[in-house]
Amino acid sequence: MTGSSILGLVLLSMVWLFFIGGSVLNFQAWRTALRARRGSAAPAGGIPFLPGVVGSLASFFTVGWAIEQGYAVRWPWLWVALPLVLDVYCAGGLLLALLGIARRGQKGRPPGA
Repeated sequence: MTGSSILGLVLLSMVWLFFIGGSVLNFQAWRTALRARRGSAAPAGGIPFLPGVVGSLASFFTVGWAIEQGYAVRWPWLWVALPLVLDVYCAGGLLLALLGIARRGQKGRPPGA
């Protein structure tokens, strides 16, 4: 294994960790915003779309590496698009809003709860 291969593996691992950490941060910010009371200001937080895009790029290079190593990857476009859907501040948030899950928690609450 050459030095550039090791460097590429380290960078790819760091990108995957950024995706995981950023997605957890976005999910926590989204959940906190859902639980905020109606009159109060929602706390700011989260990274708008960066973890989903970075995860998609990491998936693109990981799928390319797996194909280069001789593995048969079924539906590579699915694995590249999956991080965009998993991040709630990316396409996943749009999907949640279209399904109505984003505001479902606000309807059943009594006033002042």
